[in-house]
Amino acid sequence: MSNFNWIINESGLPWLDLDINLPHEKMLQEAINLKDRFVAHRDQDGIGGYKHKGWQSLCIHGIDAVKTNHYDQYGYKSNEETPYKWTDIIDRCPVAYNFFKDIFPYKSYFRLRYMLLEPGGYITPHNDSIESRLSPINIALNHPMGCKMKMKDHKGYVPFKPGSVMMLDVSNIHAYVNDNNGFDMLIIDFHAL
Repeated sequence: MSNFNWIINESGLPWLDLDINLPHEKMLQEAINLKDRFVAHRDQDGIGGYKHKGWQSLCIHGIDAVKTNHYDQYGYKSNEETPYKWTDIIDRCPVAYNFFKDIFPYKSYFRLRYMLLEPGGYITPHNDSIESRLSPINIALNHPMGCKMKMKDHKGYVPFKPGSVMMLDVSNIHAYVNDNNGFDMLIIDFHAL
């Protein structure tokens, strides 16, 4: 366990590609079938925050399916007091629900959500934490040509491909773009206990 803690908290890695097999094609189809439920994510950022376009989300596990932002946006003071639960969409995504509930090696989650970036969409450079550590995990359900995630001061792009599972250090300044003309980029993003 001490090696795991060192890798997560002290290695300084910008990302770590995890060797986890999962039914990402079936999860992708579930996400596509739920597209009518997705909501604009962090649309308040347009006023005084970092810019983005075409960013949407939907929680599988969270406060509510459409409450995709950080807990403090909903009046809570900590993850511990926030009433996270499986949301009302689990009947429409049974493969993802069963995978995270019964197979993935975490047993408790904070937010576990689909994230979608539309064709021509982008998320400008920002960081999500001041604490340098590997967290959250992002699973690429697909990764169309033209989708790129870049972390400042690190060579190349984060090597996402369909089905890849990455732990990310989001204290690094990072940005995302979907330069594909026809396909949404879909990932599952989560933090766990």
